[in-house]
Amino acid sequence: MALTCIVFAIPLKTVPYQTVETYYATEMKQESYVTDEPYVVKELCEKSETLFDGFSYSVPAGINISLPIDKPNAQLAASFELPAPGGLYIYSSSGHIIYEKLGKQGAFEISLPEGEYRVLLREGLIWGEQAYMRLAVKWTELEEVTKYKEVVRYREVPVQVEKQRTVTKHKKASIWELIFNG
Repeated sequence: MALTCIVFAIPLKTVPYQTVETYYATEMKQESYVTDEPYVVKELCEKSETLFDGFSYSVPAGINISLPIDKPNAQLAASFELPAPGGLYIYSSSGHIIYEKLGKQGAFEISLPEGEYRVLLREGLIWGEQAYMRLAVKWTELEEVTKYKEVVRYREVPVQVEKQRTVTKHKKASIWELIFNG
């Protein structure tokens, strides 16, 4: 009987068995992100051009500046300071006064159609003193403007994923293992 027990304990038979293995695989996953995307639109934009901004000495004939208006619906913004009472005058190309502002100082804005004009800044009492004048033309025009909007985009990113699989392996088993483990 002891010999039978010893023979039954020796692993002689190869038997298959199954185990579950855990492993990691790299997969691609869609990930969303937000970015700014440029686009171009046409908008009315306010423009400005300074024609004169500074000091000059007052003289009997006054300070003359030519004023070409080559933009539709233009506005003239003007301001001045004189050492004595006088005024700022705007003349048409035919020599007629179309606007005047009297006093030692003043500021105004007027609309002017396209054309050639002349601005005269003059005071009649004290010559040889500093007089200040600022002339600027303002207008609006359509302009291409780049704007940005937020958009959601997607990209693929690698991700480590845990997976499991059933693997069949083989081992030597004794007759006792086969009888008692099934």
